[in-house]
Amino acid sequence: MCQPSGPGLQPHLPINDSEIMSYALEVQLLIQQVEQLSCRPVHVAEEPGIKVRATVIPARNGAPAHLVRFKPGAPSVDYLVASQLLFLVRLFSCPVAERWDLAAIATEQDAGIKAMGLGVFQDTFARAMIDQIVTQLRTYSIGCRVDDWIWKNMPGLRQQQEAEIRTQLAVNERALAPEIRQKFPKPLVDVNSSMNALYATMWGEVLREPRLGIPFAAMGYRAKATELRTILEEIPDEPASDRTLIEGWADSLGLTGVFHFNLYSID
Repeated sequence: MCQPSGPGLQPHLPINDSEIMSYALEVQLLIQQVEQLSCRPVHVAEEPGIKVRATVIPARNGAPAHLVRFKPGAPSVDYLVASQLLFLVRLFSCPVAERWDLAAIATEQDAGIKAMGLGVFQDTFARAMIDQIVTQLRTYSIGCRVDDWIWKNMPGLRQQQEAEIRTQLAVNERALAPEIRQKFPKPLVDVNSSMNALYATMWGEVLREPRLGIPFAAMGYRAKATELRTILEEIPDEPASDRTLIEGWADSLGLTGVFHFNLYSID
């Protein structure tokens, strides 16, 4: 029987070798690490119709497995899966009492709709947009930690990682087009663009292509990107500090009070 990990304890789980052997060794080891930390298996599969390149659903409330899904035909599957698995590694590296989920009640969503200028839209759409920007807040802030770790510690995935990063950079830059920005309220556009500006600035440094950040600087997002970068660098890069990082970015971006943290429960 699997037991929660701790000092001197190394839980052992049956690993579905036939499922994981098709992935790079780095991914296989991450799958085993997540399974050992969480006492739940990991199931990885394509998902037709998925809107994002990859996503992860941690096991909750007694669910039998963690689910990692990626878009069919994605060319950088090992990197995409590894990045999602590292979100789980960070979650389960924390003590049980320090694991959390992001959530929002109706009044918090109402506050977000007001702050982001979404009251002009139909209610269901406005709430979906608030959920989306809060998800972006989490995935970008913690994703900076994840991507930095992969870049430094998984050289075998670097080619795939760079390809995906460049794809995302191109998508983000296209979102600066006037015809796209005009579809949404300025507060929401500014929050999204500020996070994208930091993303472009950081990867411009890593890839030695500072031009990547120029379009965002030209649109006036350099200062906010620098503010987010400062918060990122001042907060320790350890899983237990991920909540503090999200709170810091939320305060900077005007998203405080539009979500809360729930204690995560796997059982």
